[in-house]
Amino acid sequence: MSSVGRGKFMFGRTEVIDNTLNPDFVRKYILDYFFEEKQSLRFDVYDIDSKSPDLAKHDFLGQVYCTLGEIVGSPASRLEKQL
Repeated sequence: MSSVGRGKFMFGRTEVIDNTLNPDFVRKYILDYFFEEKQSLRFDVYDIDSKSPDLAKHDFLGQVYCTLGEIVGSPASRLEKQL
């Protein structure tokens, strides 16, 4: 986990899926869920075209915000949102 700003942390990155509009990610993340606490999440999506780990060198496609409670409360803990 690395700090990306005041009170914010990057929890992890998924694997890179080459040349597809509908990626099927395999890597899973385990987060502690606290029922009475709002746990905000932000997902950033990039088009990765090189081996560089620096996200500034890649095309930013968009982001989505949600809470961990929204994911946990969704059918099969699967939440879909538009970027």
